[in-house]
Amino acid sequence: MSFVEAAKAPEIPSEKMKHVEINGNEILVANVGGTFYAVSDRCGHMSVRLSMGNLNGTVITCPLHGSRFDITTGKKIAGPVLQGAEGIEGLPEVLLKLLQRQMEFIMPVKTYDLLTFPVKVDGESILVDV
Repeated sequence: MSFVEAAKAPEIPSEKMKHVEINGNEILVANVGGTFYAVSDRCGHMSVRLSMGNLNGTVITCPLHGSRFDITTGKKIAGPVLQGAEGIEGLPEVLLKLLQRQMEFIMPVKTYDLLTFPVKVDGESILVDV
């Protein structure tokens, strides 16, 4: 393992994140109040790209099922959440049953912690140990 440049600090403003790929690894680099963190950029539940989700402080939320992770440790805070979608009440009964059946398979899928990667900043370069 060695430190590799993932991005330049100005590319990731405070409270923002960026998807990068290094040596075949998909990595999310986040700036939390000027401190940079790097974790795998795939949700530990259904492998969705977390960088498309939301960052609130040190918590990243998956855009698909709402699983939440601590970006400082990679640890799962909460598993998937089944949230109501606007307009779902207007769907045909057969489609509603299909969606419900799909959720029966999706919700029990185990949610794993994220891999974390050491980060250091050298000038404007954000370096990740991959």
